[in-house]
Amino acid sequence: VGGQEEVIGVIRDAIELPLVYPELYEKFGKRPLKGILLYGPPGCGKTLIGKATAYNLTKEYNERTGENVKEYFMYINGPKILNMWLGESERQVREIFSTAREKAKEGYLVFIFIDEAESILRTRNSGRFTNISNTVVPQFCAEMDGLVSSENIVVMLTSNRPDYIDPAILRPERIDRRVRVKRPDRKAAREILAIYVNENIPLAAEELAKHDNDPARTAQSLVDATIAYLWRKDGETEFLDVFQRNGGTQRLYWKDLVSGALLSSLVERAKDFAIKRAIEAKQFDNAGITEADLQKAVTMEYKENEIFPKSDAVEDWLMLLDQAPENVADVKPIRAATRGQGSAKAPTGVI
Repeated sequence: VGGQEEVIGVIRDAIELPLVYPELYEKFGKRPLKGILLYGPPGCGKTLIGKATAYNLTKEYNERTGENVKEYFMYINGPKILNMWLGESERQVREIFSTAREKAKEGYLVFIFIDEAESILRTRNSGRFTNISNTVVPQFCAEMDGLVSSENIVVMLTSNRPDYIDPAILRPERIDRRVRVKRPDRKAAREILAIYVNENIPLAAEELAKHDNDPARTAQSLVDATIAYLWRKDGETEFLDVFQRNGGTQRLYWKDLVSGALLSSLVERAKDFAIKRAIEAKQFDNAGITEADLQKAVTMEYKENEIFPKSDAVEDWLMLLDQAPENVADVKPIRAATRGQGSAKAPTGVI
């Protein structure tokens, strides 16, 4: 998982090691964690980290024990569990844990992965689905309390808004550990982009000519140029002003809202530009991506990408900000019409 080595290390310590070395943890009187919460902005790899954890843990477990155990990964989309029919959501929660126990008895290492957990485990007496959360949360807590370490069941939750999750869920011996999945910094973003822009994708002849027709060097140059373009701090890349409760203001730029999903998406856009150009020119043999394609794709991502709210409502933006919600008083998107004009002078406390 590109750029998330620190997070993976924390998860390894919290989940993998206790299950792979149970005798050592028993010697120190420590019990394996029952559950873990991955939280952070969308598109930054929380689901991928969960799947990678399941695969790696099973692999290490087999190497350690000499067995041939398989993982059973249960992906649960939180919002899809919501059901207005009385008792239906609770029934689905019971069914999830029942299935997990059955698979554990069959010898599987079971991972219950609940995406967007705040949608079903929301703080009771709050939000739109108050009646549902008032009954689902106790049911989930009861199921967690019923888990024992010998069952080899790990519960993983993800959330863009962990502050919405009921505190009873996050107490010790239920969801014991919280791990923050941050947006990629420049180094991590480069690593991620290099996964998608490499010598195996079609590269334009004019780009190859700049690097002695070496695809690997050409791809590396395109990655470096795209990251440099994305990491600029100027009038074009101003994106959002965040007003904090302590009176400070931060101006966010394109680079501050980068995610792995966005990087993947911009490469797909660049491919579309290259394909369309080849069709219009009726020249297919030398069709390939250019530096200009990638730069245009970056710009279009921030103008059109559906992950960015269309409104100025604080609640709509909070799940995208890599900041504590309680510290944010207001947000103000910098519209294209004003970008580089009245907003050109950054507020005090600019990052």
